[in-house]
Amino acid sequence: MCPVCRARFRGARVCSRCGADLTVVMTLAASAWRMRQAARAALAAGDMALARDLAAESQRICDTPAGRKLAALGKWLAERSAAAARD
Repeated sequence: MCPVCRARFRGARVCSRCGADLTVVMTLAASAWRMRQAARAALAAGDMALARDLAAESQRICDTPAGRKLAALGKWLAERSAAAARD
């Protein structure tokens, strides 16, 4: 979404409605996507703490519904993993 006029984000570097430069927005969205991918890879590798941290950071950069679910899952699994390690 364009931070200036709230138009839908269409993957272009310039907003089709107001002409704002969206390069920074695109860069942040891509960075958050890469972090979510890395969080999924950390989950698959069994590194729950890293998955939690990456998912949380991706959400700070660019909040998405899927990212919220991934962050919640990472947090829950990291807490379970830590509890199991204490037992």
